[in-house]
Amino acid sequence: MTQYVLVNRRAGKFTTEAKTASRAAVAMTLARLGGNSRVVSDRDPADETARRVVVFDADAAQVAHLRTRLPADAILEPLVRRTLHRRTPIELAAASPMNGVALGGAASTYKVTIKGGGHPLSGIEVMFYIRDPSGHIGVTTATTDKQGRAKIGLPLGSTLSFVEPIPYSGFWIMLAEAPPSGSTLDCLPIAKAPNGGGAWWHSVMGVDVNAPGRGAGLKVGVIDTGCGPHPNLSHVKLVGVYVDGHTLPGSQATDVAEHGTHTSGIVGARPKKAGDYAGMAPDCDLFHARVFKGERPGDGPSQADIVNAIDALSRDNKCDLINMSLGGGPPSEAEEDCIRDAAERGTLCICSAGNEAGPIDFPGAYPECSAVSAIGQIGRAPSGTFSAGNRPHVAAMLGQNNLFLAAFSCFGATLACAAPGVGIVSTVPDKNGASGAYMEMDGTSMASPAACGALAVILSKDATYKALPRDISRTTAARNALAQHCVPFGLAVKFEGRGLPTV
Repeated sequence: MTQYVLVNRRAGKFTTEAKTASRAAVAMTLARLGGNSRVVSDRDPADETARRVVVFDADAAQVAHLRTRLPADAILEPLVRRTLHRRTPIELAAASPMNGVALGGAASTYKVTIKGGGHPLSGIEVMFYIRDPSGHIGVTTATTDKQGRAKIGLPLGSTLSFVEPIPYSGFWIMLAEAPPSGSTLDCLPIAKAPNGGGAWWHSVMGVDVNAPGRGAGLKVGVIDTGCGPHPNLSHVKLVGVYVDGHTLPGSQATDVAEHGTHTSGIVGARPKKAGDYAGMAPDCDLFHARVFKGERPGDGPSQADIVNAIDALSRDNKCDLINMSLGGGPPSEAEEDCIRDAAERGTLCICSAGNEAGPIDFPGAYPECSAVSAIGQIGRAPSGTFSAGNRPHVAAMLGQNNLFLAAFSCFGATLACAAPGVGIVSTVPDKNGASGAYMEMDGTSMASPAACGALAVILSKDATYKALPRDISRTTAARNALAQHCVPFGLAVKFEGRGLPTV
């Protein structure tokens, strides 16, 4: 059987009567379910004007019959899943995982030692990109031992093409081209932030990290893999976990990867000590909803989970802005209706465009969302790092002030803006006894919260915006402010949208 999502329409319903009648459409449809269908989850809030979200199993023929009598206010569609955007180098995007069977016929052992600042890095992930005799590239991983050593079996006739060590914090992710077996790779240290916690991404967006009150009075939500623990994000309110159609308490919304802590830190990290990097809008009220079970294939949220998270942030917590650094897959009518409904409550959703160097991913591709592409700046990423490899080799993607569209970034005519997303240093969860860690990452996943945080700073200074009611006028004002504060930097509109948001 196939899983389906059933929700009631909320967008365009402005009275209690209209919302209640819409909600009844779900109950009416459920009553018609029969056969071997099975309800997997049913988020049925006590408030009769709130959205009801149901996930159920059914066969296609049964659903086809159900559609012939579907009430106008019911949305019924196949379940789709969103993912974290791929962080593979664009030239290796086609690499597929190599399982134990593929490696079982190894003809030789490949070894490498990983160091950071001259000292062995133990317990870190190392990715090995292997080209087989047909030219296909596969990828496998290994973890370094206490001496920083990692090894894999190299299949007969295959060639080691790249090695990518991924330190958890403190050092750059490197990308070494075909190092001989037995090589030592030294990961470069990440520089500490100067006084105030600023970096190049703050500077190019006009954010003064020493200015007080950045983002004050704004409520910003993040939907991601969870947040923290991290001392510089202790102020973040964890609103809940929304996975597989179910809801868990906020106490369980800590990070199951490191992605959500990183994006949250870009928006609102509050430095606690010298060398810490600052968020764009550290004085905003920051909320986080976890929708991922992990970072493995299949751990991503369905549209039901995203709908529930948006409702929690927009409806229950009255967020002005929501950042979503996720995407992929087909459009969802239920998801778009929820985003439109949030806009009618005064919430603007800002989304990463995607990392596949192609069309903008959903949900960023919905017209109600503001999609963000990723840019870098020449000279900011040291040679040999993963980030340095994300500079494009096409003149049309090189702009003014040494800014460039990242080679991996998705783009399109509906792009709202571009923001820094190459070599971005931000918070990652406390791990193995280490607290207050920072890591660099690349992706439109980093660009979106940078734009979101900058917009929060802009809106926090706008008394007219703050006085607006929580309806579509507030969302329109936020969208207009984003466009008006963008500065073009010489790329085509499909690459940079209106330009770079500048405070």
